[in-house]
Amino acid sequence: MCRKRCYPTTWFILLLLLVSSVAYSQALDQLGVKKGVSMSGSISASTTAYSASGIDSRRDPLAWYLNGNLNINLFGYDMPFSFSYSNQGRNYSQPFNQFRFAPSYKWARAYIGTTSMNFSNYTLAGHMFDGLGVELTPGKWRLSAMYGKLLKAVPFDVLNPESYNRAAFERIGYGVKMGYENEGNAYSISLFKAKDNAGSIPYIPDDATITPRENVAMAFNVRQTILKRVFVDVEYSVSALNRDTRSEKNAFDSSRGTSNFLGKFLAPTGSTRYFDAIQAGLGYTGSFYTIQLRYERVAPDYVTLGAYNVVNDMRNITIAPAFQLLGGRVNIAANAGMQVNNLDNSKNSDAKRLVANINMNVVPNDHWAINGGYSNFSNYTRIRPLVDPYFTNPLDTLDFYQVNNNYNGMIMYRTGNKKVQHSISLNTSYQFASDKSSAKDATENLNKFFTSNLSYSYSLQPQALSMGGAVNYYRNTAANLNTTFMGPSVNINKQYFDKTLRTGLTATYNMTQATSQQAGVATTSNSTLFNTGFNINYSPKTKQKNESMGGEGKKKLFNNKQSHNIGATVMWLLRSASGTQPGYNELTSTLNYTYSF
Repeated sequence: MCRKRCYPTTWFILLLLLVSSVAYSQALDQLGVKKGVSMSGSISASTTAYSASGIDSRRDPLAWYLNGNLNINLFGYDMPFSFSYSNQGRNYSQPFNQFRFAPSYKWARAYIGTTSMNFSNYTLAGHMFDGLGVELTPGKWRLSAMYGKLLKAVPFDVLNPESYNRAAFERIGYGVKMGYENEGNAYSISLFKAKDNAGSIPYIPDDATITPRENVAMAFNVRQTILKRVFVDVEYSVSALNRDTRSEKNAFDSSRGTSNFLGKFLAPTGSTRYFDAIQAGLGYTGSFYTIQLRYERVAPDYVTLGAYNVVNDMRNITIAPAFQLLGGRVNIAANAGMQVNNLDNSKNSDAKRLVANINMNVVPNDHWAINGGYSNFSNYTRIRPLVDPYFTNPLDTLDFYQVNNNYNGMIMYRTGNKKVQHSISLNTSYQFASDKSSAKDATENLNKFFTSNLSYSYSLQPQALSMGGAVNYYRNTAANLNTTFMGPSVNINKQYFDKTLRTGLTATYNMTQATSQQAGVATTSNSTLFNTGFNINYSPKTKQKNESMGGEGKKKLFNNKQSHNIGATVMWLLRSASGTQPGYNELTSTLNYTYSF
């Protein structure tokens, strides 16, 4: 028993250490000398040189990068480690560095350093943190836990106004998720909490909008199969956010959001808000088809400090059928639904979004492949402007419609044998977008975009030679502007010395014509672009080298297979002058080396 008050953070650290120690002791019990000790990984270094004439440089003249990945397997126990270093971070206090250590053994995995974990979409959802984490999957049970720093403190700089956008409090978070899975059925519950350290920034200007925040989020998830062919999944999440931890306790403002049982984990204040989110699905699996109905609702302003961005204030209802016909040679999938926002009618405008798409894939034989699709995205927005408080005109609104139709298709034919292979394909896409408001004098704005690509490839397997060519055509038609973009491209790839030396040459030539109209006067400009590149890559073949310890039985403890790769790429771009825009050229060269072991 604790004689003094035991804070939740203390209990959580003790639980995490206990779970980690149990997992580690379990791994030690199952270690085997026969598995030996092996090390694998890679280290790569690259440098890029850039020069340009006719325009200002669009990137640094010299950049270099160093990356590494290392994994040590100690008698069956994996211990991976990675790092990244670059001179591109010189604008910060130090270059970019990240270290991640994720040892694993059978059903136990730990995370140490800079890493991320995912509990659910509305609690902890891939947010990076510096700290510790663990995932245990013994049998049908699932257990995850984490503790670490989600944000580092970034103080204000009174001499730099941009610091107002970068300033941040130090944020510490921890969470746990428990679940059970059996024959496709799954049940889980997760809890995540994060809090800013109000004292991590020494000085806060009076006009700063940043405040220290605290958040608790919880999610419940159930997936259950009913009657073998019917399945249902439901996830319900709740979140409590204190927008300013300096607010007075027990001064809850109920003007926005309602309290729930999370109040037991986070004492309500004058700046506390409560949110919820639900997503559910009901599906049926037939002999050659499946159909699923989904519902999702996220409360306005839903926030969790465990995710970088959560799409909120929306309700979405969709139905998604899928079919497999003729023994799987024909596959058809469709999706249709409606999405609305402004669920609490607090905004000056609301929108409805209709979504419908269908895609079909046909593979009649080994030579032909056909694919086609259509999508229709419609938006309806109703704007309710602010009106005089003493006079309201119900007709003083604006309706705005937007329709986006997209068609795409692909047809490909392949033929040949083990020595010679041919392939020809045609890809097309057509997009038609329009929008119009309900105002009497409004005009409909149209935007048409058409793309097509016809390509051919030829391959000689014994000579390790492949060649290809393509013709591209793009046309964009918008209000008072028409743009056409077309041209050929070729590529040649050849391998030498038993495929250890690989070379490639590419070239592209494009012509662009743009026509604009202003005050009834048409203006046309033409330009050309030539882009060519050469790459060479050498990877000598290596033999596997085994190292063993002496002694009885000579147990093999080290298994080392090394490889080297060196490559270089040179790209040259030449653009002609167009109208008032001068011509220019750019040269980019890259040299890289990778050592794998």
